Amino acid sequence: MIAKLIVALTLVCGTVVMAQSAGERTSAGYPAYQRANKLSTAQKYQDSMNALDEALSLDPDLVPALTLRSKLAMAINRYDVARKDLERAIAADPASSYARFLYGFQFYRQNEIPAAIVALEKARQLNPRDSATALYLGLAKESLGNNTAALALYREAIRLEESAGQLHADTLLVCARLLLLLGEYDDEELLLNRAVKIAPASRDPHFEACRLWLKKGDPARAAKEGEIALGLRGDITDRQVRYLLVQAYQAAGRDADAARHAAALQALEQGK
Repeated sequence: MIAKLIVALTLVCGTVVMAQSAGERTSAGYPAYQRANKLSTAQKYQDSMNALDEALSLDPDLVPALTLRSKLAMAINRYDVARKDLERAIAADPASSYARFLYGFQFYRQNEIPAAIVALEKARQLNPRDSATALYLGLAKESLGNNTAALALYREAIRLEESAGQLHADTLLVCARLLLLLGEYDDEELLLNRAVKIAPASRDPHFEACRLWLKKGDPARAAKEGEIALGLRGDITDRQVRYLLVQAYQAAGRDADAARHAAALQALEQGK
């Protein structure tokens, strides 16, 4: 579990890592930080934490060590530790957009949305070219019902990822889900088609396409997308996919197929 959480944090935060300054590279704690970074990459997390403690004992204001330790802390739900480390990092280097982003990210993860927005907006001021900051600021805005601002930020995150040559299917899907909510079905379809090309083995774009075609009144296409999704893997569960397939087949008048998926859904429920 911890490895999965660290990988997720790396994917989210990786684009905002700043090159270490000359002062950081000459810090007494920098060799220990480098060792900690390698250990974290090798999924030796306790050893990495020990090396970070060593680095920070030699240089309590070493920002890369503080941000890395905050990520390790978040991965084991120690947001109190992460917050303290990030506050220290920001105090040591107020211009660190990476530390500001992580500070906003940990607020977002704890559903402290107003504080997340303040921190993420500051991070975006410091580094407007970072896609992850735009994405999570959009998510925070959407959670407060500010869909117009959220959509603009999602589109900006997509543009920034494209410019960096690192467009992610998950970013497209975040935007697509909001477009579905807003009834902008044609724009959503375009994003879902792109997501399928980027992540052909993922069920998530096909699941979202199933939802889209149900909304557009085409249950046959919805069922086709749902069946494709069921044969793939992703963050969406089998339960969620089969629930949509029951709806799609019922709407298409294919009662036997609807019953088949309903039975499978019931078996999943009973096997909780």
